[in-house]
Amino acid sequence: MTWLSSFKQCSALGMETLNIDNAAEQLGLTNMTNVYKDKWKANFNYWTSGKINKGSPERQWSFCESTGPTIFAPGLKWEAGQPDNTGGSESCVHFRFVLNDTGTTMSDRNCTNKYIFACKMQIEAPAQPCVASCPSKICQRNPDNFIKDARGNSYLIDYMNYGSWYDGCGRNILAHNSTMLSWAAARDKCCDIGLTLASMETAGKLSCFSKITTKYAPYSFGDFWLSGTDLNCPSNFRWCSLGRDFVDSELKWKTGHPKADLDCVYLEVRNRSLLLASANCAENKTFLCEVRKKATAQRAMQTECAEIWDITSDQIDLLMNVSAFLSADISFNLKCFLKCVGIEIGIFDIGALNSIATLRQIEFVSQEEPEKLEHGFVAYDTCSGRKFDDECVTAYETYKCGLQEAPDLVSNIISNNFDNNSILSSPTPCVPLRRTCWLSDRYPCIINQTAIDRLNSDPNKRDDQGKWVTLSNNRTYYFGNPDGLRLVNPVNVYKHCCELGLKFFEPETVEEIELFLQFSYADTFVGETVSVNQTHEAWCHSRVVLPDSLFANASQEIASRYACFGSIVGMSANYKRIKAYTYLQENFVEYYYNNQSSPMTFFATFVCVKP
Repeated sequence: MTWLSSFKQCSALGMETLNIDNAAEQLGLTNMTNVYKDKWKANFNYWTSGKINKGSPERQWSFCESTGPTIFAPGLKWEAGQPDNTGGSESCVHFRFVLNDTGTTMSDRNCTNKYIFACKMQIEAPAQPCVASCPSKICQRNPDNFIKDARGNSYLIDYMNYGSWYDGCGRNILAHNSTMLSWAAARDKCCDIGLTLASMETAGKLSCFSKITTKYAPYSFGDFWLSGTDLNCPSNFRWCSLGRDFVDSELKWKTGHPKADLDCVYLEVRNRSLLLASANCAENKTFLCEVRKKATAQRAMQTECAEIWDITSDQIDLLMNVSAFLSADISFNLKCFLKCVGIEIGIFDIGALNSIATLRQIEFVSQEEPEKLEHGFVAYDTCSGRKFDDECVTAYETYKCGLQEAPDLVSNIISNNFDNNSILSSPTPCVPLRRTCWLSDRYPCIINQTAIDRLNSDPNKRDDQGKWVTLSNNRTYYFGNPDGLRLVNPVNVYKHCCELGLKFFEPETVEEIELFLQFSYADTFVGETVSVNQTHEAWCHSRVVLPDSLFANASQEIASRYACFGSIVGMSANYKRIKAYTYLQENFVEYYYNNQSSPMTFFATFVCVKP
């Protein structure tokens, strides 16, 4: 507002326009910047009621109050070089909290400039709308639940035992189905392991999550606590993990819900149907925890919105190309992406710009350079009134207007997202990529009688790729590459064992592994495994579930059983257990499919047996 509009606004509210009675009051305001420096949520640039008193000697300043002008008290702090009456037209007083520092100053500015209005009054106790009571306990991880890897990254111990994990909608999501807890206990459990109790705050996120439920069985049926509650504030629900009230237009409640006196919110999942419902907070239910993928908060937020609305990186790049964006035919999903980003960085409330947060961003990007600041405030004034029936369209039209009025400023806000630079860190190294019967699913097992006859007729019971050996358990194995002069490729040896009418060795006990490795002394390729769920897997041929004891564990400082990328299993000579072998690339299995002649492999030998 201009200085005069600011004065009228405060009067209309029954308050005084900001004035400073003495140096002690300014010191009190300065002390606020010390106390709240790291959690400053207010803006920085405000009008006061200060003005040159025309009836006083030159450059004598007064605050305009209801009782008349009050001359400035001694000791008030002006900005260096102020007041200076630049251009002979600066007769109103601007007050600011110093950006990126502590302190307060005043300066003289043109009365027609637009700054944020500020009023003051004696403390009263007006009736306040109630706010749902969220847990006061700080949500933070319990260090006893974590272990550090060789690089110093902290990861949740035995994280697969907590339930089913999924990587989607820009988040790592945990369906905590190992324990049923009350709503408050579920919230604490999520916090203890580095996540928050999940929220379904937008229709877009609910729709995105529904795709997970249709793809993965653990999510397809159940009741899962979410972070919503209206405790001590009936019908005013709030997402506690976000500190954000419910928005009715974004919700899909089960018929008859929410119900009176049922204060906590859960997600009812029935195949493709996802609905919010209310229940007694003391009930025990499974629950959903979530955390954004590891990245800067800005990048993670952008990824989340992109996954929710199926937006490509090229479309995101379009947003930063002003001329291309203004002339392009923008899809509805991209408009909803803009809404999602705006909400996540706090400058867009459901239905309109958040004035305090948006003006704060303008203050950050202008770094309080007066001309840039005033230009940004005028652009805000021009664009903030956009309102359409659909909120995605409102977000798009507001963004479009901003690019037209102040393209550099808007691009700077979106690129930097000042005030949100924290690094998010997932409590897990990844959501594991499940192992499959990658060989037998791809290749038919074709017997070659000529190859069988050749092997059987050889006096040493060997061919060009392996030989028969009998171990102390009196079982006979086809031992591949006995000279150890080359590495073996799983695709090739799978086909060769099939030629001989054999299947890969599938050990079922630690004793079997130790017995064989006394003979081979090398990492050995054995049978394929397929994930039964995220905590168990079975041999592909026999379908026997592998006991946990068969796997090498994390304390042995080897690759995790739950690999972050495509992986295959084998017998580790060092640890005499089954180990997951992986390269840091997601197309690991495809590499073997397409590069069968390459020596890139882990194994010096392989073992096959008669079915």
